Amino acid sequence: MRHRHPFLWSTLLLFVLGNALLISVYADQQESQAGSRIYQDYCRDCHGPQGYGRGALSPFLEQDPANLFSQFTQSKTDKELFLIIKNGGGLDMHGWADTFTDQQIGDLVQFIRSLP
Repeated sequence: MRHRHPFLWSTLLLFVLGNALLISVYADQQESQAGSRIYQDYCRDCHGPQGYGRGALSPFLEQDPANLFSQFTQSKTDKELFLIIKNGGGLDMHGWADTFTDQQIGDLVQFIRSLP
């Protein structure tokens, strides 16, 4: 009869799960960093350098840009944020479907989620 090593198997399982979690966290960080670069290049002028909706162009817009820290913005689902970025929203927010890939829009959503 072979001896089973429950401690070895449970240790191995914890190792695998821990690595999977680290990979997931690393992927989220990468998406957030990519989103941060996109934000700084394309979104900062309206939404402001930190995302509070007070960018250099905001005084010239019909409607105040969204405060990305606000409960109103943060309560939206990832899909809602994705669609607003892709298709536009409000009076002045045009869609970015012709500029960004779906992956880039997803990266931008991850960046917005990392703000609060």
